[in-house]
Amino acid sequence: MSYSRIFRHYLRPEVQREISEYCRGRWVGILCEKQGENGRRILVRYHGRHRKPLTISSPEDFKNLINYYRRLMPRSIYATANIYGRLEREEDVATIDNVAACTPTWDIDNRLEDWDATREAVKEILGFLQQNSVSESVSVKFSGEGAHVQIHPYAISEEVRSKHNPLDLAYALVEYVRVKLQPKIVDLTLKFKAESLRVDNEIDPQRLFVCPLSVHKELDTVAVFVDPENLDNFNPQDFRVGKPLSSYGGWRSYKTGEADDLALKAYQAIGGYPGSYGRPRRRKHPALDRQILSFLKKFEGEKNEF
Repeated sequence: MSYSRIFRHYLRPEVQREISEYCRGRWVGILCEKQGENGRRILVRYHGRHRKPLTISSPEDFKNLINYYRRLMPRSIYATANIYGRLEREEDVATIDNVAACTPTWDIDNRLEDWDATREAVKEILGFLQQNSVSESVSVKFSGEGAHVQIHPYAISEEVRSKHNPLDLAYALVEYVRVKLQPKIVDLTLKFKAESLRVDNEIDPQRLFVCPLSVHKELDTVAVFVDPENLDNFNPQDFRVGKPLSSYGGWRSYKTGEADDLALKAYQAIGGYPGSYGRPRRRKHPALDRQILSFLKKFEGEKNEF
């Protein structure tokens, strides 16, 4: 696929609107086609010599960034699960104390060819959440290859977020559900012979998730939100660069406090994020470096700052 097709994709007004709205308040990363001196593709996370965390708040912001970094050939647009109180200086992302809210997200990793197994894993997570009274704040995203199930960050109320760090709550919630459903995911792996299927907890302080209407990092597919009620009719092969696109807008909807009970139950069972990021952390389990290593490996990029 020629890069000109990707660039034209990002010039589409509907793409600029969707990405900018999703990124608002989040720390952004742009994975580029160009490689650094080490042979890895460049991941831009800071802008300017003052190392301001990369942000997108409007379609104009997005258009300006795509043009500014055009020589690097921007390919995929990512944003953190975290929503920050401020994003003006590097110090604002140096600890988790500036995290105002966090999006609990289950990363369902699988081959595109095994979408049937991915879809059934999504249904298992949706069913578990519904059994625990979380249904109005849940969305599903086709990531371009696998899928993400996420809970709106404000489905956890401000009252609960004021007592426990939002990243701790999101990490615990994702891990709690993941562990509970692991036997069913194994069953799906065997049933569909989908050896690549797995459900990961990738919540960490700097983790990036693909934005809706972003181009996949390797394939010519485009990430989109999917109507959970229409999963059986969704065909990922229809969502490719250059085709007419629409992303389900339900990700904007939420019910304040809907996820409070499940988040608190998970936090009591799991504890908070097990790493120490900028301050001593309370944890119930040994620290895990796996998430950071997974981030570096999965995106095949590096923190090249501009």
